[in-house]
Amino acid sequence: MNAQQVAAVLAKIQLGDNRETDAAGLVLAEWVDSIGDLDFEWAIEAVRMHRRTSTAYLMPAHVRENVRLIQARHERAVRVSQPRVVEGPNTFDRAEFERLTAVAVAEHRAGREVTS
Repeated sequence: MNAQQVAAVLAKIQLGDNRETDAAGLVLAEWVDSIGDLDFEWAIEAVRMHRRTSTAYLMPAHVRENVRLIQARHERAVRVSQPRVVEGPNTFDRAEFERLTAVAVAEHRAGREVTS
């Protein structure tokens, strides 16, 4: 996010808890440093999520954790929507079945290591 987008996230937070910001922009600079690397839309949703599920004073760590949850849900939805069925002839060859299963498991594990 750029500073303007972080300011929009901070403005949404202010609407929810009446927090004060300084005229010098130190609070904004701290939030840019803390959450500036996050996706804007996901950060806004993370603030909404926090407001729905917690009464705690919202901190950058809450936004980061909720973005992590949103990202994990998004990645899961993408994985689930992609078919994993291998098209091809059916076979009753047990050795071939086990080979194909081992390949699929290895590909799945490799995919999980990349997203972790």
